[in-house]
Amino acid sequence: MLVAVLQALPPSWRGVLRYEEQALSAGQWWRALTAHGLHLSWPHTGINACGLLLCCALADATWTGRRLLMRMAALSVLVSLLLWTISPQVHDYVGLSGVLYGLIVWMLLPPVLLQRDATAAMVLLAVIGWLSWQSWAGPDPLEQKLIGGYIVTQAHWFGLLGGFLGALISCCRQLLGR
Repeated sequence: MLVAVLQALPPSWRGVLRYEEQALSAGQWWRALTAHGLHLSWPHTGINACGLLLCCALADATWTGRRLLMRMAALSVLVSLLLWTISPQVHDYVGLSGVLYGLIVWMLLPPVLLQRDATAAMVLLAVIGWLSWQSWAGPDPLEQKLIGGYIVTQAHWFGLLGGFLGALISCCRQLLGR
């Protein structure tokens, strides 16, 4: 519901919340978190909301609502900081998709590594394959037209990296019994 509320905000309010490289450089750090709740259009909002519902369906019982929100916040900040430091050519960004890529990896990699879950492995391979294809072939022009802007593939890779790191930490904690 929060992404719908943020999408309905007046454009001037949304402008204060979006990721903008110059604004982060000027110390407006909240944008590293809030940009991921904003979207380019209502179709973009809907696609990302469906992605979040898919993540919730993939989550096991250890993923409480609080844990999900904390991990989404961590992924949001990480994606923004990596965009800011590694991809300065990305001047502005909104959307939850980078965070969603991270959540999928964070949710599915531990079952692959700890339980040898073949289904989770196939889903992870499909997600990584799709992202690799999108990076090689470029974003789909029809998808960009639907969402109302350019797809920032770097954010997807940064989210995937964050999910990978989070999953490895989760696996270590499970192996240590914490």
